[in-house]
Amino acid sequence: MSVAEYIDRKRVLLLKSKTKKGAFSELTRSILRGYEGLKREEIINALLDREALFSTRIAPGIAIPHAQIPRMQRTLIAVGKSVDGIVYDARSDDKVHLVFLIVGGRRNHLKALGAVAALLQNREVARRLLDAKDKTEIFELLERGTSTDFSQKSELSVTLARQALQLARQIEAASLILHNATPVLREAFRGHVEPPRVLFAGNGGGNLDLLMPFRGLNRASQLEISMLIALAQGLVRKGEKIVSVFGLADDHDPDTIAISDVDKDFKTFLSFPLAKTSGDEGHQTFIRTLQLATELAEEGREGKPVGALFVVGDYDRVTAHTQQMVINPFKGYDDTERNILDPGLAETVKEFAHIDGAFIIHGNGVIASAGTYLRADHPSNLPSGLGARHAAAAGITAVSKATAIVVSESTRAISLFRGGERIMVV
Repeated sequence: MSVAEYIDRKRVLLLKSKTKKGAFSELTRSILRGYEGLKREEIINALLDREALFSTRIAPGIAIPHAQIPRMQRTLIAVGKSVDGIVYDARSDDKVHLVFLIVGGRRNHLKALGAVAALLQNREVARRLLDAKDKTEIFELLERGTSTDFSQKSELSVTLARQALQLARQIEAASLILHNATPVLREAFRGHVEPPRVLFAGNGGGNLDLLMPFRGLNRASQLEISMLIALAQGLVRKGEKIVSVFGLADDHDPDTIAISDVDKDFKTFLSFPLAKTSGDEGHQTFIRTLQLATELAEEGREGKPVGALFVVGDYDRVTAHTQQMVINPFKGYDDTERNILDPGLAETVKEFAHIDGAFIIHGNGVIASAGTYLRADHPSNLPSGLGARHAAAAGITAVSKATAIVVSESTRAISLFRGGERIMVV
C-alpha cells in the first residue's frame, strides 16, 4: 500500500487556517467533494474526539489526524501544508506545518495509517514535504513516494548486483535480495523472471518487497532483519540459500555480497510464529513494535536514554505470569484506540516507556497494558552485565510462545528474546 492509492490532486491543499479545527474543516471539505451523504460536522467531531484521547502529532511539524466513519466504504486522505503553522496542542509550542487527514471505514483504516507512516519514516521525504512551496510539488512527492530519497546508482553498483545474480545462479540460490534498491537498480532488473527471484529491500516506500522500517543498521543487523522480515512474509523458506547485496548503514551504494543458508544461519528465526502461521503474533505488529523500540533507543525521551520492554503475542500464557504494578493506562479504551499499528499512538507509547514494567501486546497489535510486572521465574544463561529487563524477557519467553523486545537504557542496544534465549542484538 502507498499513500498515492488514497489521494488525488484535489485533496492537496495550502491551508489558510491557523487553528487545528479550522485546518480539519478545510481538509474535510476537500474530502466531501468526492463523497456524498456525509456532513462535515460529523467528520470534524469524530476527528476532535480522537484528538481528545491522544494527540496525533507524530513528529516535529507533522500530524496525522484520523477517524473511522462506519458509513464510508472507502478510505481517503487529504494533505494540508501550512506555511505559518498551526497551533496543534497544548503539550508543545511547536506548530504543525504538514497535516495528513485520514477518514474512512474500518476495513482499510490501519493500512492507510501504515502507508503514511512508511512514507514519513523516510526523513528525506518528510523534509522535502515540509519544505515544499506549492501543491503540485507536494502531490508529486506523494505520488513518487520515498523513491526521491534514493541517490542515483553508479555503474559499479549495477555491476555488483549483476555479479551477485550470477553467483546466486551458480549456487542455485532461491532469491537475490538487493538492499537500498534505488530506481536505477530496479530499472536494471526490470522484467527479470528467471530464477533466482529478485527481491528489493529498503527503508522507504514504493514498490519494495521488503520494507525495512529502521535506519542506521550495521551490516550484520541489515542482513538479520531483512531475513527475519522475509521469513515472516513467506518470501524466504526453510531449505533455501539466499544471496544478499548491501552496503554501510544508510548508504545507497552496495559494496558487499553475502550468502545465507536459511537452515544453518537462521535456525532460530524459523520458530517465529509470524504472519504465515496460525499463531496470534502478526508480522505487522512485531515489526511495528521493533520499529518503536528502535526509535526509543535512538532518541530516548527528552534527551535522556530510556529503557523499555515489549512482550508481543501469546497473550493468554503471558498474562498467567503478570501482575499490574501501576494503574493500567490503556485499560478502558476501545481496541482501535490502543493499537500499536496506529502511528498516532507512538508518542503515547514512548511517554509510558518511563513507567517501570513491560508493555503487553496482543498479536493483532492491541496494547493490553503498560507498567506490567513479569513473574515468570525461569533460569537463564544470559551474558553478564544484562539487567532485570533482559532477565524478565528471557523468563517470559521461556514459559510462553511470545517474543520480547528489550531496549537497554545503558547501552541503547535492542535485544530480541525467543524461547528463553537472546537471539538477536540490534
